[in-house]
Amino acid sequence: MKTRNGIHRHVAGSGPLYGRMFAVLGMLSVTGCGNTQAPQEEMTLKARPLAERCEVRPPAPGVLEPELKWAWTGSAVMPEHHQVMMTPVVVDVNGDGVADIVFSTFAGGTFQADGVLRAVSGEDGHDLWAVTDPAARVKPAASLAAGDLDEDGQVEICAIPENGRGIICFENDGTFKFRSALAANDYNEWGGPSLADLDGDGFVEILDGNRVYDHTGTLKWVGSDGMGGAQYTGPVSFAADIDQDGQQEVVNDRAIYRHDGTPLCVNTEIPHGFAAVANFDEDPAGEIVVAGRGRVSLLDDDCSLRWSVDVPGGGHGGSPTLADFDGDGALEIGVAGERAYSALASDGSVKWSTPLQDLSSGKVGSTTFDFEDDGTLEIVFADELKLRILDAATGVVRWELPNSSGTTHENPVVANVDGDPAAELVVVSNDHAYPGTHGVRVFQGRQGWAGTRSLWNQHAYSVTNVLDDGSIPAASTSHWLHPRLNTFHANVANHFGEGPGPYAAADLVVSELSATCEGEGQVVLRARVLNQGEAPVAAGVKVAFFDGEPTSGGTLLGVASVAEALPVGTSALAALSVPAPPNGPVSFSAIADDDGQGGGRHTECIESNNTTSTSMELACQLPPSNQPPVALCRDVTVRADASCQARASVDNGSYDPDHGPAPLSVSQSPDASFGPGRHAVTLIASDGAASAQCVGSVTVVDDTPPSITCPLALEAKIRLGEIGVSLQYAVSSRDACGPAPVTCSIPPGTIFLPGLTRITCTAKDASGNTASCDFGIRVSIDLSL
Repeated sequence: MKTRNGIHRHVAGSGPLYGRMFAVLGMLSVTGCGNTQAPQEEMTLKARPLAERCEVRPPAPGVLEPELKWAWTGSAVMPEHHQVMMTPVVVDVNGDGVADIVFSTFAGGTFQADGVLRAVSGEDGHDLWAVTDPAARVKPAASLAAGDLDEDGQVEICAIPENGRGIICFENDGTFKFRSALAANDYNEWGGPSLADLDGDGFVEILDGNRVYDHTGTLKWVGSDGMGGAQYTGPVSFAADIDQDGQQEVVNDRAIYRHDGTPLCVNTEIPHGFAAVANFDEDPAGEIVVAGRGRVSLLDDDCSLRWSVDVPGGGHGGSPTLADFDGDGALEIGVAGERAYSALASDGSVKWSTPLQDLSSGKVGSTTFDFEDDGTLEIVFADELKLRILDAATGVVRWELPNSSGTTHENPVVANVDGDPAAELVVVSNDHAYPGTHGVRVFQGRQGWAGTRSLWNQHAYSVTNVLDDGSIPAASTSHWLHPRLNTFHANVANHFGEGPGPYAAADLVVSELSATCEGEGQVVLRARVLNQGEAPVAAGVKVAFFDGEPTSGGTLLGVASVAEALPVGTSALAALSVPAPPNGPVSFSAIADDDGQGGGRHTECIESNNTTSTSMELACQLPPSNQPPVALCRDVTVRADASCQARASVDNGSYDPDHGPAPLSVSQSPDASFGPGRHAVTLIASDGAASAQCVGSVTVVDDTPPSITCPLALEAKIRLGEIGVSLQYAVSSRDACGPAPVTCSIPPGTIFLPGLTRITCTAKDASGNTASCDFGIRVSIDLSL
């Protein structure tokens, strides 16, 4: 609790509080010398809605105002290698909880070979390590991929060797780990690897264009549509579950491969290039944007072409950035050409263009971010001469700074690099082609920017392709199924990955106030402090006890501390011994996180619910021999697993006030897995002599769509003069939770007329999840019949 203007804000100790119920023990009857006899009440803490997170966020910065945080311009180790012309990765390589920046460097103008891999601290840019072994040189202009390859709890870094063939990987400290076969029959100049667990077996694969290697560098398969990627400079492929079949595919620009390397689909109508994936329509499958070799194209999940247009501003076209630039609910595509950066609507039309200069490659990338946390995106890119931040809705330049580069595939990166948790902007530069700067610079907001993740682990980055600890998920979540994450090449403001965010806060309440007569003339006051927030609290929470109401002239009796730490959902006692007051009516109050002078140590999401008061009739006498336990329940919502079942505990911190006579045991009935729906669960807390019960609920939600299989295209022939032909076909569906009836736009047995008829079939399960497929029936007239 923090004081505001020196005034505590109090709420009575029982009853509804901000939609969350808690009960306290009131009207204690203190009798004889011993424990008080108090009515035991069950306490049920309802699950907080997702929209009501227990968080304390700093005020939105409201201003852009970038300022230089630090710059790395070279090192005493390999000092001539200080040029940077690639996309760095942001990961924690040394386990200190602060992100680090890993990048490749070159000397002079030699960006084709002799690259030195380096890591610096994200906090201040000081050197962590450099790979000085000449046998472990990398392609200095190629991108990197970082993640935990071997489940050792440390990230590894993979790069392209300096000869451009295969992959080379390093430990988190820069030690050489392995390299693929030296005679690899491929070539990648400026592209780079990506990481994914394609088959969900817990082992990470390394993707390099149309080639997939296992976690030891052994080649697993080669796709049939060539290396692909940018013209003359190489590919950046990545993994995503495009068709929502539960298996990730490899997206190598215009070609999509299943996890085993067999083609899912290829569109040879368009050229190779850079790819990005997001959701452009209402179905759950992803759509693919391919930019390169002068064209920008949108492919459906079956590789069918939706549209293709020339790159605005001419040239090759860089890696596309996908986001809702203007907040209208539809995605835009950001792409750089040789002379313009443009925003394309989802139909391929140009919304706006702004000049840039990238005559050397025409292949730079970009990213988006809501720096000011005002709901409006900005776009960041760097060309040959400048680093720019644009208003994403209009393309108006909001800030620019000289930043020289010969340019390859690089793009600026927005991530939290110093653990504060506000975002920073990372940009690289070199002066081999244009005079200016070289190295790595990190910018921050003068008044701070919105918070974000401490990760950017590969060039083809989407928020869900890597977990917070740097591990690669065995079953990657399709980012486009989450509206805020329907982006590509971007981190998202105030999204911190799968764990609790840095703004998670505690919420401390006094859930029970009791008194015990102990010894001659002494009463022990006990306050149970419950943490019903979303962040743990360290041991030592202070509790101030008052005679009467603190805001109505109450007298401070003393301050006690909670000895135990308070993880989320747990409670513990603070006890204070005071002289016994005269028998008769008395009132006590307790304030959690209070030093007796109105000051508190912990920032909470609700500061007004720390106080509980109770009245009692004091007359000490012998207490009962045992106090029954207190059962605390909650309502839980969980997702059904692959077998359409789920189980969860409804316990919310049940406890035994007197810790006996036997250890507290907690059980629930039924103790089983449940199918979809809401299930009442009874929790029983027992101390061996007495027990208490409460009822919570487990709600199992089925949000997994069924699978549906349509036949391949069907054909039939009829004689001249026949109207048509009646055809039967079969469409199958499968759903883990039961039947998923199929309905088709044209039912089997319909008479099909000559020509091609398209049929769409949809499977819908009992929870309303749907999946669709389509196929065609072609009827032709055979004159030979």
